[in-house]
Amino acid sequence: MRTEVAKRLSAHDSFAVLDVVEQVERLQGYRPLSDQAWLDLTQAANDHFVAAQVIEPHDGGLIAYAQASETGGVWSIELVMRPTVDQLFGVAAPRAMVAVIDAVRDAGASEIEWLVQDPTPKHEALAVSLGLTPVRRVHQMRCGLPTHIPFELATRPFDPDRDIDTWLHVNNRAFVRTEQGTWTADSVRSRMTEPWFDPTGFLIHEVDGRMAGFCWTKIHDGAEPPLGEIYVIAADPDFQGRGLGRALTLAGLDSLAGRGIRTGMLFVHGSNVAAIRLYDQLGFVIHRTDCVFHAQLGETPT
Repeated sequence: MRTEVAKRLSAHDSFAVLDVVEQVERLQGYRPLSDQAWLDLTQAANDHFVAAQVIEPHDGGLIAYAQASETGGVWSIELVMRPTVDQLFGVAAPRAMVAVIDAVRDAGASEIEWLVQDPTPKHEALAVSLGLTPVRRVHQMRCGLPTHIPFELATRPFDPDRDIDTWLHVNNRAFVRTEQGTWTADSVRSRMTEPWFDPTGFLIHEVDGRMAGFCWTKIHDGAEPPLGEIYVIAADPDFQGRGLGRALTLAGLDSLAGRGIRTGMLFVHGSNVAAIRLYDQLGFVIHRTDCVFHAQLGETPT
């Protein structure tokens, strides 16, 4: 097998990667890339991007794919394996990961994070071998819809023509010192081009004409069963302590149920005890747990 590293994928290579991503998605029921990694792959809009492919020399088939992109000063890595070559994980996955880590080190990166969806012992072992340590767990929680829980909250749909800047202000205040808090107008517009984007499911709550909070929902039509996600939700810090988190969540779930979705979903950091307690009360249960591994590159073996 051979390893190829590129700062931008050719059309041929992109097609091969997308084909493997689709194979994995059909097998496991969800896309094996985060939204940001997917956008970086499909829209090619991030200049701080590198990809490593491990290729079968006999038939030229893609075995393993590792992708890294920089957001907010940290390079985030994700790995996809062709589902029919699981026995090659111990050889192909390390090759792809080492190649992409070396590439981002050459690009001047000082730290990296590796997001692994529903990690197995082999992922944990690979992380250890690369000098990566787990720094946070992220739960995917699900609930049945409709919730039949009463709530009162006035909302309106997001207006793409006038709400982007105001929404960014609220979002970045609510998520200060996190990756979510580094979003730009381009971050929003890139998601607005995705087939799933629906402004009627992007709920805005105002107080005296001021955006006080929001609940942005997303429908995963390709999942089985179809999932309705609470994609991003927050209250402006000036309006916290009013119970908006609960009301906004219920408003989002109600919106999803109204569009025919029967399973709600969201992601929450395992350390966010207050949020998990709230979601427990609303009927959510943990469905899977993802992990983010981290390393300072000076500590990562070559």
